[in-house]
Amino acid sequence: MGRCTLALILLGAAVALLLLTGCETVENYSLTYRLWDNGDLSKFSEPAPNPKLALFESTNHVDVLVQYDALSDKHSAVTRRSYCLRPNQATIEAGKQPKWAEPPAPTGLQFIPVLSSPAAATNLPPEQTTYAVTTQEGRGFSLYRPGVSAETFDLPVYPESSGMVVRVALTPFAVTGDTLMVGAVAGVVAFYLWVDSGAPH
Repeated sequence: MGRCTLALILLGAAVALLLLTGCETVENYSLTYRLWDNGDLSKFSEPAPNPKLALFESTNHVDVLVQYDALSDKHSAVTRRSYCLRPNQATIEAGKQPKWAEPPAPTGLQFIPVLSSPAAATNLPPEQTTYAVTTQEGRGFSLYRPGVSAETFDLPVYPESSGMVVRVALTPFAVTGDTLMVGAVAGVVAFYLWVDSGAPH
């Protein structure tokens, strides 16, 4: 086998090892991949550490108004949010922003007690048959109604920004870094061949 052929084989193997051999290798070595896969650049809205959950039922028992404190990464602020539970259920499960209720005040609605544990339900008055229990340290709740099984819901968590501007701005630098990395591998292969050939001057 000629030295040129050997060099091409070694170089191709090295490049393939860095860039083409599966997700774990790409994650470890490709700057461009890690830039676009970095979720820390995205800004999210999620329940505040103490979301102060409040629930209100419509008089016809068709829907529930949910109120909670949302913490915004984008604005570094806590905002009181309100939304109707049923129309937004699929949207929230998909990790998207729900349609906020307007106006947020629960006028004409019936208050639903929010408890910290199912055991606390024993302290409710007998006529209070609908109640909720917080889950996931207040980031969700289970809704209990008479005659039906309990349902569990998560409070909204959704991206407010994708970090696209930062990713686009940094991509040329990441691509340059990846190119230099491949060039370094090629240099190592060339040096190996040079030494293997007796290091001629």
